[in-house]
Amino acid sequence: MLEGYFDLDGTTGPDVSENRKRLLAVQAALEISKASVSASTANSGIRSQMDLRNVAQEVASLADAIQDALEGAE
Repeated sequence: MLEGYFDLDGTTGPDVSENRKRLLAVQAALEISKASVSASTANSGIRSQMDLRNVAQEVASLADAIQDALEGAE
């Protein structure tokens, strides 16, 4: 979904590593968000719009939490 967002081809160093980690955390957050919005408890129409707005506001926080958890495991 976000492939190519950071142009990482042929580059090295700590910035590339950090961008790659962030990209993976955001991708994981988006997958969790997608599953949450499409869950059987989500209603169609207005409820789904509210769910999408809430998810959009929290993707960065969820990505931060995922990245923190992964860095704590290192």
